[in-house]
Amino acid sequence: MVIESLAGMDHNFNLSGRDRAFALRLLRETTVWQVRLDRALASFCSKPLGDLDVIVLAALRAGAAQLIILHTPSHAAVSATVSALSGHRASGLVNAVLRKLAKEGEPDTVKAPLNEIWSHPPSLTARWVSRFGREKTEKLMEWNNSVPDIGSCFPGMTENLEKGLYIDDYRILERTGMNPLHSTTEKIYIQDEAAAVVAKAAAELAKGGSVLEIGAAPGGKTHHLQATADYVVSVDSSLSRMRRWLENMARLEWCNSIPVVADGRMLPFKDSFDLVFIDAPCTNTGVYRRRCDARWKWSDEYLENSVALQRELLRSAAELVVPGGILIYSTCSLEEEENRSQVEWFEKNADYFHLQSFSEPHELVRDGMICIFPPDHGIDGLFAAAWRRDQ
Repeated sequence: MVIESLAGMDHNFNLSGRDRAFALRLLRETTVWQVRLDRALASFCSKPLGDLDVIVLAALRAGAAQLIILHTPSHAAVSATVSALSGHRASGLVNAVLRKLAKEGEPDTVKAPLNEIWSHPPSLTARWVSRFGREKTEKLMEWNNSVPDIGSCFPGMTENLEKGLYIDDYRILERTGMNPLHSTTEKIYIQDEAAAVVAKAAAELAKGGSVLEIGAAPGGKTHHLQATADYVVSVDSSLSRMRRWLENMARLEWCNSIPVVADGRMLPFKDSFDLVFIDAPCTNTGVYRRRCDARWKWSDEYLENSVALQRELLRSAAELVVPGGILIYSTCSLEEEENRSQVEWFEKNADYFHLQSFSEPHELVRDGMICIFPPDHGIDGLFAAAWRRDQ
């Protein structure tokens, strides 16, 4: 899938200022709205979209995103897209299709399936409607397609920045298209407030102890854990992601964190830890707004594989918690199978652990667990549960 591959690129367009901001926004909207864009394009294209060269299809989607989503003036959207294909034998087709779309507009979406209106996988849409109802599902999908804020917890004074919803020192940064780290001298880690909520809750429990962090890269949780723990061993199975962790360690000057590349199911440690934190691989359904290509990876098989992996990580991690210590399990998923069902499974299979309730922020805690639903709470969807091991 061309959009999926584009979304995984290092987005260095050799542009600056407004041009770079527009390029990043166009990449995002073309990825997010792919199904809706294809529905519109198919109405004006003489060939099946699946038969088109991937470069031609990518150009058509980029042009359609400008016309339908970004509301770029039609002459600018069409001419810029066709110019980008200068010399390609299909530039005439792209010109004709986009001109028809610009003139006649997007086909009526009133009777379109919900997944096409909001550009989500059909099986996931049906799943959510069954669970949440149509109205709540539409609000969730609208949230997923919205442009996310960027922000961070700030150690210094930031009266001029908009405050977050739940954390006193969390601030929203202005989107300029440039790297926000270049606009401040503060040592900050850019992350959604939901990630900071879970990380700070874990850091509070980690005070003065030893911490094992599983799924650590690129370091969003590490940044908070290392501020309170005696030391943190940060494990991730991906070497490339741990390279990004190392870059963050150097920039943020973490001095008590040890990086380890290892499979979390077969951890190479003999000693146990006061706190073990699992940032579990998952289907990412709570963070589609921020991980704009993640929705196109959804499948029932993907969910089943994620659940199986999470259980293996829970088994492995539980063995490394000291008596009286804490185990935390977190996902960025909204699916019950990855969240509450995993809590129930773990407690049936590890009766020497008992639920340790989170207390803050109280608006986000249900039955002692952090349960964030984006349209209700205004931040990314995350889940976290904690247990204390018997003495």
